[in-house]
Amino acid sequence: MPRRLVVLAVAVAAHAVLAQLLYAGWLVDVPGPAADRMAGAQLMYWFGDLAEVALALAVLSRWRPDPRPAPVAA
Repeated sequence: MPRRLVVLAVAVAAHAVLAQLLYAGWLVDVPGPAADRMAGAQLMYWFGDLAEVALALAVLSRWRPDPRPAPVAA
């Protein structure tokens, strides 16, 4: 489960970087007006975070850590 959370964290970071690059117009070639590209990047940045939080909650809701063994009486 921790690996899944790490992969999700990397995806969140990549998603945020992509949205910022799209907003700035660097390293991406999107046809259309700059205002539309920037509006799309803002939607991707802000509402993508909501989706990523929902995914993190879904992953965490399935996490069932192994129970600790009962202490052995000496």
